[in-house]
This record gives sequence, C-alpha cells and structure tokens, in this order.
Amino acid sequence: MRLQIGEHAGFCFGVKRAVCKAFECAKQQLPCVTLGPLIHNPQEVARLEAAGVRSVDSLDEVMPGQTVIIRSHGVTPEVYAQCEQRGIPVIDATCPHVAHIHQLVREFSASGDAVVIVGEPDHPEIIGIAGWASGPVLILPTREAAEAAQLPAKALVVAQTTLRRDRFEAVLDVLRRRIPELTVRMTICAATSQRQQEAERLSHEADVMIVVGGRNSSNTRKLLETCALRCSRSYQVETPEDIPQGIVTAEDRVAITAGASTPQWLLEEVRLRIEESAKGAKD
Repeated sequence: MRLQIGEHAGFCFGVKRAVCKAFECAKQQLPCVTLGPLIHNPQEVARLEAAGVRSVDSLDEVMPGQTVIIRSHGVTPEVYAQCEQRGIPVIDATCPHVAHIHQLVREFSASGDAVVIVGEPDHPEIIGIAGWASGPVLILPTREAAEAAQLPAKALVVAQTTLRRDRFEAVLDVLRRRIPELTVRMTICAATSQRQQEAERLSHEADVMIVVGGRNSSNTRKLLETCALRCSRSYQVETPEDIPQGIVTAEDRVAITAGASTPQWLLEEVRLRIEESAKGAKD
C-alpha cells in the first residue's frame, strides 16, 4: 500500500487560533465557555470540555464570572452588544478572514444596499455575516437558488469562507447576468482553496480516498463531494472506528485529507488504523 497525507489537511489558521485561545484559558484556569461548539469536531470539543471549557447554546447559560469565547465562525453585532450590556467578558476568536467579511458587509450596506452571501443558510458563519448588513440580505446556496431569487439592481456578493470555488463561480455567473451593478469580493479562504485543489489532485491519483472530519462539518462534506467526483472509493470518517472493515488492500494507493476542524492527533490515529488494516489484508 502507498499512503499519502495531504499537506493542507487539518486545522486551518482560524480554527487553530481559536482552539489555542481556548486551551490557553484552560491552562490559566480562567472560567470560560464557548458560544456554540468551538469547532465542528466532536472529539476536539470533548477534549476542551475535559480541560474545563464547555459549550453553551446561548448567553442565558453563561454564569457570573465566566468569559465567553466567540468561535472562529464569528457572530452578529447583537451578540457583542448583549455581552456588553450583561457585563460578560469576551475573548474574540473570530477568524480574521471572517471578520474581514463582516467589515466588507457593514461598509457596503451602510447606505441600505443589498448584500448577497453565497453559502449554506443555516451555517453559523453565514448567520454571523448576515447580521452585519444594514440593508437587504440574500443567502444563495446554489445556481438554481440564484435563478429563482428576486434580485436587486445593486448588490455586494461575498462567499462563505469554506465554499467550494466552483459553487461560488456557478452562482456568480447568474448574478453577473441578473444584477446590473454587482460588486464582487472573493472571500473564500486561501487555505480552503488549497485544501480543495489538493483533494482534487489526490483523489484523481488514489484508489481509496479518506476524508477525515466531523459529520457536522460543512467543509468536510464539501471535500468529500470533491473527492467522490474523481475517486469512487471515497469515504468520510469521523474517527478511526468509522473506517470500514477491509477498506484497503496491500496494492491500493491511499490518500488522506481532512476538514479544517480536524485536529492533527485524530488525523494520525486514522493513518495508523489504515496502515493496520492494510497490513492485515496483506497477512
């Protein structure tokens, strides 16, 4: 078996930054909670909880004396305002790339102009971005949604940072045709593009493609979609236990990539399990 792990697999800059901030709080024994799961990886969230940093669903669950960590997905301005009103200290771990989109949306929509966000409507990053708009907001996940939408004559278009570039371009083709005055800002994170391009290359060359990441991770699902187009034996696994029996043979070319919320230690455990599986197949 030949095994290759993607150079860009695993934590992106924004997620690593947020996780480091949370574990630093735990190290300093600062009573902290995260507003929503810090990242879309249950195993890393469990490690944080074991270290003393748990997740809450709303500010109503924050106890006196606790500090709130804003996760890398970012939040709406109302969340910051509520924290200030309630005297809740904040550690802001919003990814700088996401914070940049907040600024773009706030400035462009200050006069009431519309903003179009290309991405998943229920994703926390999208919800946060939409909250920074002063005018109308349209969230379009697909080309078909863009064709069916009632569009303004003037708008700014931005993308979810983890969106596949081909999906953004497909929606953008429609918007350019239908919105006379369109301002385009390419906000897909460079690390996301690198990971997707690498996944395309690896899955084209591999007999078996393994995508490691949480089942609730949007960018992991997008990576799987990318790989499945080129490699019929593409699998998403959250933990080593998810690896199907007999998934590889001794002759297979195997490649591994991982979503932006997948920690390195989990990626390593998956690699070891696959090597064990290949050794068993050979024996």
